Amino acid sequence: MFRPVFTLLACAIAATTYADSSVDELRAELARQKAQISAQQSQLEALTSAVENQSAATSGINNATQVGFYGEVHYNSFKEPDAVTGKNNIHAHRAVILLNHAFSDNLHFYSEFEFEGAADSSEVETEVEQIFIDWRIHPKVSLNIGQFLVPVGLLNETHEPNVFYGVERNPVEELIIPATWWEKGVMLRTLPANGLAVDLAVHNGLRGDINNLGGADGLREFRQEFGGARAEDLAYTLRVKYSGINGLELGATIQQQENITQSHDLLVGGKAAATLLEAHVDYHWQSLGLRALVTQWDIDNVVAKITGADKLSGFYVEPSWKLNDKIGLFARYNQWNTAANAIAKQDDKQTNVGFNYWIEPRVVLKADIQNTNQANSAGDGFNLGVGLSF
Repeated sequence: MFRPVFTLLACAIAATTYADSSVDELRAELARQKAQISAQQSQLEALTSAVENQSAATSGINNATQVGFYGEVHYNSFKEPDAVTGKNNIHAHRAVILLNHAFSDNLHFYSEFEFEGAADSSEVETEVEQIFIDWRIHPKVSLNIGQFLVPVGLLNETHEPNVFYGVERNPVEELIIPATWWEKGVMLRTLPANGLAVDLAVHNGLRGDINNLGGADGLREFRQEFGGARAEDLAYTLRVKYSGINGLELGATIQQQENITQSHDLLVGGKAAATLLEAHVDYHWQSLGLRALVTQWDIDNVVAKITGADKLSGFYVEPSWKLNDKIGLFARYNQWNTAANAIAKQDDKQTNVGFNYWIEPRVVLKADIQNTNQANSAGDGFNLGVGLSF
């Protein structure tokens, strides 16, 4: 009587055991398949990421190197013939190629190659104005190492033709500072506070014959330019610039040169230590603008003091009025002296009045009338120009 019951009970227990075993196997199989799917998903994500990174890297390479250009052509007409350029002169003044590369967000390379045509001939002077790395060692600190533009004035670092008024660059910055001026060394660039920038550079100095001071070219021929530069006596430049107010830039530079002759020859008065001071303001309010700059060299040398060429100085004032996005009017008064302590040497004076017409922001047509205090009105006339940058 109890045997069928026991038989049924045994069968039920066996069935239950078999079912539990099947469920465990099913669960194990599901877990294995789930792990396999997860592994395949991870491999797919890794592959996708690799493809995206490769694409980004390729895009970065394509965008890391940049090529730029700026250039200008001038026409100068004077009332009296100039000894060098004549009375009327068309001058393909310069063509400059810029080649830059970003190795990373913190390391960049900059270079600038200039082809400059002499105003009195068809010869072309080639120069490398800049070739340096910009290494950002902190979000507000970077190092420029190589050959760079000296941080002084308004035009020396930014002189593309579409960013300043007048066909020719102003004579004060060209002859006294003297722009465009580059040297080789190391420059520390910092942003210590909002709107404040401080640059400190150590580089090679000027080099020239002290007997050539006081001439019409100022210190231009003392620049050592590209290639080998004598560096027995170094130079030190400190520039402070403030631009924390919208439309305003205030700047000041002091430079100390140990010896601008790079010589100790007693026949030229021995060493010639020199100090450059410069200050400027560049202010724009609505359609009105004002630029003003003052600069001075003091040279400690016996021969220079005898000739009065131990001091070079100059200033200019330039108000402007932007009629619209295309047309801007300006007037500029320049006054300078390359031998300011010489008794018989009067200040040179020049006034330019004219306009810029921007065909588009980077392409400009220029015209200005020029009046000077040169003998026989030799420097009076007008200038026409076209310039561009990209």
